[in-house]
Amino acid sequence: MQDSQSRIRATQTSSALYALNEQASLPLKDARAMPPALYADEAILDLELEHIFAKQWCCVGRVQDFARTGAYLATEIAGEPVIVVGDGGGTIRAFSNICRHRSARLLEGCGETKRIVCPYHAWTYDLEGQLQTFTFMGENFSPNGVCLPAFRTEIWHGWVYVNLDAGADPIAPQLQHLGEILGNYQMASYRPLFRVDEIWDTNWKILIENFTEPYHFFIAHKDTVEPALPTRLTRHDDDCGDHFTMFRQYRVPGVAYEYDDDMAVANDLLSEEERGMYPIVNVFPAHIYSVSPERIFWMSLQPSGTRQVRVHWGLDAYPGSIPDGEEGDKRIADLRVAFDKINAEDKGIVQDIRRNAASQHASPGALSPKERCLWDFQKYLARMLCALNEY
Repeated sequence: MQDSQSRIRATQTSSALYALNEQASLPLKDARAMPPALYADEAILDLELEHIFAKQWCCVGRVQDFARTGAYLATEIAGEPVIVVGDGGGTIRAFSNICRHRSARLLEGCGETKRIVCPYHAWTYDLEGQLQTFTFMGENFSPNGVCLPAFRTEIWHGWVYVNLDAGADPIAPQLQHLGEILGNYQMASYRPLFRVDEIWDTNWKILIENFTEPYHFFIAHKDTVEPALPTRLTRHDDDCGDHFTMFRQYRVPGVAYEYDDDMAVANDLLSEEERGMYPIVNVFPAHIYSVSPERIFWMSLQPSGTRQVRVHWGLDAYPGSIPDGEEGDKRIADLRVAFDKINAEDKGIVQDIRRNAASQHASPGALSPKERCLWDFQKYLARMLCALNEY
């Protein structure tokens, strides 16, 4: 019986990947939505973790998050516990978050630390991952060579990426074209306003798709985003390549949705068009952000099963865009309220899509021209997953 069920599940997985490959091969004019089985199949999630998240560059935050000595973030990538820590001198490292003694978890959450101390037996590592202190060990124990396994890190335009695959190609050449498109925004100059960690009850791919299509703005965000950045003014980029996808929002002059007054545009490099343009980007697989002349709203996603996704998100502002003192504090609070409201408008929808994907009546419909990024995303997934499958 178990063998029979396993064969049925394997056939279902193969069918879902076949459908993905077929749809990703269609021309844009015939593009259709994601096959619903891609959201619910546990075997497909296993493939995603092994062949996407464990081998691709995953964003873990911004350089300024790790600027202070010992500033760290404990996270997971493809189920692997990871510590990302800054040394205060511009170097950011990533290590396994597992003690080399008895595999205890070393750090949780985020904060600052001078040393990495295991909470189980107090084995202590420095900020380069080398074991320094080990009480009550025998005379024959030597700390030589005992250090936390390190993962590759790379900084690109202020973003910090980590890759578990030591043989992966660097990310900078992959994003060269995106850097040229967004260069005038000077993303590395933006400074953190706040950070949030949440669990959303949806599949990670559903949230990626929701963020990267403006088709739903005029109804789902009709009172928040749409008046300032209407769906009718959005435009997709046709030449994104294999590593990212992007569309551009254009702002109605004099209309804001984050709070009542316009933010100051202090960046003199921006053209007149760029001052009214908000690019929306997905750096594959799961780093999504919206950049404006005043602020960056961003999310970094990691799957937590097929039904949940861990969301690390934040808001950063260009220098001079936020006043100092109480007025600045009020504006930051207003921004948090605004983005919480927008996120809430999306949460119910993406949670329902995840539930509905299991229905026998769920089927992929035709995509709107406003959903070009979803077609790009499907092609990426097909490149990463379908070559692994023997139909």
